[in-house]
Amino acid sequence: MKFYDALQLGPEELKAQIARSEPPQKRWWRTALIVRGILIVLFAILFISSLTAIFGSENSSMAVVIFCILLSIRFVDFGYQIGHSLISLAVIFALLLFSPWLMQQVSPFIGFVINFLSLMVIVVLSCEDPRMGNGGLYLFGYVFLTGSLVSQDVLLQRALLTLIGYLICAGILYQKHRSKHSDVPVSAVLEKFDLRTPKSQWQLQLALGVSILFLLNALLHLDRFMWAGFACSSLLSTYPVKIRERFPARIGGVVLGSLAFGALYALLPAGLLFLLGPVSGLCLGLCATYRYKTLFNCFGALSLAVTVYGLHGSILLRVCNNILGMVFGSVFFWFFQKLFPAAEPSS
Repeated sequence: MKFYDALQLGPEELKAQIARSEPPQKRWWRTALIVRGILIVLFAILFISSLTAIFGSENSSMAVVIFCILLSIRFVDFGYQIGHSLISLAVIFALLLFSPWLMQQVSPFIGFVINFLSLMVIVVLSCEDPRMGNGGLYLFGYVFLTGSLVSQDVLLQRALLTLIGYLICAGILYQKHRSKHSDVPVSAVLEKFDLRTPKSQWQLQLALGVSILFLLNALLHLDRFMWAGFACSSLLSTYPVKIRERFPARIGGVVLGSLAFGALYALLPAGLLFLLGPVSGLCLGLCATYRYKTLFNCFGALSLAVTVYGLHGSILLRVCNNILGMVFGSVFFWFFQKLFPAAEPSS
């Protein structure tokens, strides 16, 4: 295998190669893992900072979402022919642009309808094979974009940024997947939607659960609510839903990550605190398990929140909102199983 090809593998595959290789090859695979992490961090900094400089800091969240989609779409298609996939991608980008903004303009219950319909469209169009992870990716983007208030002037800039992001991602989707599934139209995917099947039940469960959580936030006005949204969506987006694995892994990762961030923030000189974000990004790229990904995600999240809520307030919000999201997701999953007993069981 060429070194470039090794760089295209994920940390799980690279660590598996390290585990089963002989000592000389172990070094080669470890080098690939580290170089891959460094390149992703450098590319993220360049890509996101460039778009933020052009379109303003208010649109940095959309730049982050486009970056995440860009990384994923190289490897994961929609499961049907390319022409229809490009249209579906355009619909998803339009929903990511307008729905989080629109829900801010209406009553909580109308916002619930907007969120539910938008999320249902996204998961049906993008999750033909739920195991490929598109559910978690696009729901992350949706939840992340609901966390920023957008004025009408900013929305115009965001629309242009979204168009550019779509063109970039559509070009990659076409280049990488144009010859796949040529005999499968999107209509075949839509016709298979049936609430008697586990996959359709999972799609409904995902869209409905996150939408209800959004409604609760609209009524309660929680600070840094998107952290609860991330926790809930990360739980419900697994297929099948893995409560027994994900609940302790996420809570443990959040608690350890928050405490580690607090210790480093208190001990490091002020002039070195800017390194917490890039270094945690590099460590994140080396992680192969959900627990440690959750742990290092805390660093980036808390680096931003600490300027608003202070160190102790940020850590408390991070831990409490994640617990809230995971508890809500677990309770909702239990109720949903009572309504749809044939749904995929948790594991």
